[in-house]
Amino acid sequence: MPIFQLNALVKSLANLGYSCQMGNLAEIDPSRRPYFERWLSHRDGFVKFLSGNVSYIGIEDVVRMGPFYNVYCIVENNSVFESDDNAHKLLDASPYYQLYNGKATSLGWSGGIVADILAKDAELSREFADNIMEEEVKSITLKAADYACIIETRAWEPAGIASIFSIIDRIAYDVRQLLKTIHLGENFDN
Repeated sequence: MPIFQLNALVKSLANLGYSCQMGNLAEIDPSRRPYFERWLSHRDGFVKFLSGNVSYIGIEDVVRMGPFYNVYCIVENNSVFESDDNAHKLLDASPYYQLYNGKATSLGWSGGIVADILAKDAELSREFADNIMEEEVKSITLKAADYACIIETRAWEPAGIASIFSIIDRIAYDVRQLLKTIHLGENFDN
């Protein structure tokens, strides 16, 4: 399987105005490293964002009915835990849509509370509908993980991720806005 050209992705994202660079696991907080390794410590490396809504992008090569890459966009958050059912009720989501002649006739999100927010985001819905025929858009899902929300998709090349990254960034923005208003894992006992 060919190596994913991570440098090309970093360059493409930088050309689009995103501040990012090649990541190094040693730069990740040691308390988080064991949790993020499963998303970031693959053969091709990962991307670290210096600003914006996405914290990291990890790439995993997969061979299933032809080669492609799983893409894990991490939105880091201290209060999200995979074992917390409430985190899943908030963050797990996936799109649903109907197509006619390559155009979306209906579009929405199912899953947790974030699904309602994503469905009401007019900018996201417009971009999503315009790019619905792209495999990278069709396969987007969200799920709660330890210290993060993972926005997962798949791609065949860096250009595919770069071309739809504004959608991923908008989803990450909505996730961050939701997590600012919700308090997970707090102990209210005196």
